[in-house]
Amino acid sequence: MISVKLRESKDGEEEKIFTSDEEPHFLKPELGFGFNPLSLGERLRGGGKDDRTYEIVRKLGFGTGSTVWLRFLAVKVLTVNLTAGVLYDKYWALSSARRVTDANPNHPGYQHCQTLRDAFICNSYHGPHMSLAFDVLGSNLLSLQRAQPTGVFSLHSTKRIIKQVLLALDYLHRDCGLVHTDVKPQNIMVSMNVSDATIAEYLDKNPAELYEPRIEPDLSPDPIITVKSQPLPDFGLDPTLSNLVVKLADYGEDVNQRCQPILLRAPEVILGHPWSTPIDIWSVGCLIFEFLIGRTFFELYTSSTVSLTDAHLQRIVELLGDFPPNFLADCRRTAEYFDDKGGLLRVKQLFPRTVEQCIAHYNRVADKDIAPTAAFIRRCLTIDPSTRPSASELLRDEWLVGV
Repeated sequence: MISVKLRESKDGEEEKIFTSDEEPHFLKPELGFGFNPLSLGERLRGGGKDDRTYEIVRKLGFGTGSTVWLRFLAVKVLTVNLTAGVLYDKYWALSSARRVTDANPNHPGYQHCQTLRDAFICNSYHGPHMSLAFDVLGSNLLSLQRAQPTGVFSLHSTKRIIKQVLLALDYLHRDCGLVHTDVKPQNIMVSMNVSDATIAEYLDKNPAELYEPRIEPDLSPDPIITVKSQPLPDFGLDPTLSNLVVKLADYGEDVNQRCQPILLRAPEVILGHPWSTPIDIWSVGCLIFEFLIGRTFFELYTSSTVSLTDAHLQRIVELLGDFPPNFLADCRRTAEYFDDKGGLLRVKQLFPRTVEQCIAHYNRVADKDIAPTAAFIRRCLTIDPSTRPSASELLRDEWLVGV
């Protein structure tokens, strides 16, 4: 939901706030939105030579810059603002998707990447919308993890996920020349091998739904009708996750504006060091802990003297050791957070603990598996990116043998 201020408070009168049910499709691009206000049953003409059309039958979800609709392919419809970014080569969703789709279908990581089926422009009263069509995928891993009875993935399922993600990253890094920049559970999706007939049968029994119309003349002269997000179930997925196959999505879209979520952010990004593919490996290391434990690896805090970045660097030092001097010397922002001896400027008391201790504390992993799991996480979380292992090197690690 997104809240929109309609009226400032003044002269004792309360401010008026309108909270949209989902994406505010009625707000203009000038306000930073510009979603396509699609309706169920609407048809979009595709970009191929076969005059293909897409009939909108369901909304699967939405994000900050797009809405995803179902027509037995998932059609991601960008906002007017992001469409302008694509057209002016500032937002790389289309070029990245094309590169991933075409680079090397024979690479074993190809099957673990979302690939493009069509791309076209559709229009609304807001303006043009770039639309990208992909195969239909299931849950993202944040939703799937929350649906597990224990709220976490088993060690075997975690290894299975991580191996597939590393295969995808090896393909992106080596064959596509891309840095993902946003490896997180929401961008790792369940891959489904499901027929159109199965989807059609499910939709007959579970029809698409609308929210109650909203009347707000200050925002729209017409009733505001919003389609509900209704993701599909994970067709064919065994409850034990023994047949889980995942795909990495949304790769390398906007490296200028979005480079890693804060809690998954690599040291080189934090400190202004030149960065590349190793930042994705750092994110993978953090995710292993999240998948197994159900908590973030770096739990942060702030105070009047300690910023979020100070706290993040503190946690890295406490869990992984001191920053290498050669690495700090190459970072643009080192002087903002470290003294001349490599110590943190504003954090004076540290509470060191090992990765093993962090894993053992939550009693989620068998004792015999703690040490090898911690060792693999540490490899991913090598502070100096020049010595951090690549995806292909990690795929040969003993921790993933037999997965």
